Parts: sequence; C-alpha cells; structure tokens
Amino acid sequence: MRIFVDTSAWLALNDKNDQSHNKAITKSSEIKRQRIELITSEYIIDESVTLIRYRVSHKAAVIFGDSLINSNIVKILDIINEDRLKAWELFKKYEDKDFSFTDCTSFVLMTKLRLQKAFTFDEHFKRIGFEMF
Repeated sequence: MRIFVDTSAWLALNDKNDQSHNKAITKSSEIKRQRIELITSEYIIDESVTLIRYRVSHKAAVIFGDSLINSNIVKILDIINEDRLKAWELFKKYEDKDFSFTDCTSFVLMTKLRLQKAFTFDEHFKRIGFEMF
C-alpha cells in the first residue's frame, strides 16, 4: 500500500504544539506497523521544511530534511512540467475553493499515481475526493 503525505502531516509530526500532533504520531505508528510506502513531493518538502523552520526551529527543520532525504520509506517525487501545468489549470478552475497551488500539485500527482489516500489533516484533500488517512 502507498499513501501520499501532505505538509500538514509532516508539520504535525514535527511540531509538538500542533493540534494534530498526537493523531499524527498514532497514524505514523500505524504506517510503520503496516509497512506503508510514503509518497510526497518536492513542493511538499519545500513547504514542510520552511514551516518547521519557522514554527519549531532551524535544527528541527534540518533533522526533518535529512531524515527524508536519507529515507528508504519515503519517496520524494519531482513536479515535472506537465504536472505543473495540470496543477495550474486545476488552481485556476477552483476559484471558489481555497486550494493552494501546492495542494493542486499534490492532487495531480495523486491522480497520476492512482493514490486514493493521503496522510493529511487538510480537508482540501477530502473536498476534492481523496480519502484522508
């Protein structure tokens, strides 16, 4: 089984003050137990490292970044131009939603990879039709 991991999950795992921290730790244990492959994107990593840097500390951001870059469990995908253009069209289409551009890149990747579940606390994934893990 594979699931997509969103910024909200990475942040919750790394920020003890995050409202979803305890839920994230529990879900992380479940992921390890079930040996689920984790998929994320370069945009998510960028967003996550930046948020962890400002909400927790630079040291925590470096530890997090190093752990992902050296992980055998997490696969970090680049956003290729074709996916970026599809995400841009999606972003423009949903003027009435408050999806970020990074959300749209995630939706495009998940669709392309046929992933239905995301480890996230962001309701946007649910609104567009994905399951929240």
